[in-house]
Amino acid sequence: MAQAAAAAVPSIICFFTMLALSSSGMVGTHLLPPWFQASLVRLRTLADPPADDLLAEDGAMLSGPEGPLLQRLQKVNAEHDPEAAYNLHAAVANILWASGSQREKALLHFEAARDAAVRSSDPDMQLASHIKLSEAYIEEGRPLDSQRALVVAAGVLANHFTEHAAKLNRGLGRSKFELGFTESALGYFEHAETVAVQIDDKVRIVCDIALANACLGKGGKSMEPLRDALASLHASNKAGAEGGLPADILNDLQADVHFRLAELFHSMQDAVAAKRHYSLASHLQSKSPRLNGERAAAIRRGIARVDQGKGPELRCPTLPRPPWEKVAPQNLQDADFLDKVNLLLAEQKYDLAESELKAGLRTHRTEGPYKSLDAATILNMLGKLYHSQKSFSKSAKHFRQALMAVIACCGVEHQEAKVAYDGLRGVKEKLPYDEQRVVAAAISQYLEKLEKLGVSAGSQTEKEDIINLLTYSQPLVIS
Repeated sequence: MAQAAAAAVPSIICFFTMLALSSSGMVGTHLLPPWFQASLVRLRTLADPPADDLLAEDGAMLSGPEGPLLQRLQKVNAEHDPEAAYNLHAAVANILWASGSQREKALLHFEAARDAAVRSSDPDMQLASHIKLSEAYIEEGRPLDSQRALVVAAGVLANHFTEHAAKLNRGLGRSKFELGFTESALGYFEHAETVAVQIDDKVRIVCDIALANACLGKGGKSMEPLRDALASLHASNKAGAEGGLPADILNDLQADVHFRLAELFHSMQDAVAAKRHYSLASHLQSKSPRLNGERAAAIRRGIARVDQGKGPELRCPTLPRPPWEKVAPQNLQDADFLDKVNLLLAEQKYDLAESELKAGLRTHRTEGPYKSLDAATILNMLGKLYHSQKSFSKSAKHFRQALMAVIACCGVEHQEAKVAYDGLRGVKEKLPYDEQRVVAAAISQYLEKLEKLGVSAGSQTEKEDIINLLTYSQPLVIS
């Protein structure tokens, strides 16, 4: 986080320096890139505050590059000056978002910026605020909220609506795509491409179309558009700072195009070209101040799958399945599932790993307890995951379910039963007393079944502890 924040400081300093020069007349607004002009116009009234205003009441500077903006924000009345509140909230949100680790706080500022814009009399500001908020929602995995924000945006009668049309249609396409409506999403993307003017908008839309086409089995249609996008970015790079895109945005866009080309060549089984584009995407992303852990992991998985002779792992959301529709149970002989979960665990992406495991477990759900070995294996993995997160009650529940499932399908001597038993032993002492008794009952049944088969298990101390737990309704205290 510190590195990302430090990387953002030069851009922020440059931004406010250019604002001061433009306001003083030393630099003409017409000499600045188009992407910079609008922000300067809106922030022209927010000149640099006096040095004393940059200090907190206790004399200490607010931490982080957003500190001066937050200090200024404390003195703005959003009801009386909504435009100033909008600009400050939006600036703080962008800084926090770029850090990569404060997105929840950034989202609150994007929402506050939207609220301030709604209070203003500037419809273009209102439209821009809804679109920016929708982009943040989609990045945070909230496609329905993104779609709602865009529906509101589409109803704003902005003075310069056509300038926002590409972002509005792209946003609607992204929301539809994440909700599983790929055909509908493609329609929005294609319309967005026809109205896009800025090169960065055009390139992002081409990448969106490439993924949607790939998910629909029409990836080949995107080969030439992706190459054209790459050529446009190279031309922008040659134009330099005077007429081209900022270096960090240029790197991000080039990385996106190379990644989509890598997936396309990967699906065509051209391993050499696929690995070349995966490597280029990885190199370009490493130069970006904005960390994208998910994309980095996707690139590593892509290269690994090329080496293994497997196809690309396209991220194609699907419509939710109705509860009555039967789904083929997740087969753990499919190495892809375990490889994906283990990679997520290795990268400490526990929420994503939990989501994948739960999705696999749902495919084994029947009336009554789980009864398959694959279900038992997933339950044990969830038990270990929750134990590592110190969610001991959830860990115990899943280990107990795993123990019952493996005994039902494969017998008490199976290795997965031993895994579940060891998990219960490891978590028992960390539970409330009533939950310890439930775990003790499960362990007792396991040991009894083993002993009936002539297998010795469990120490005498453990067995006595289980008897005490099951005999007394309250902890036994010897005074």
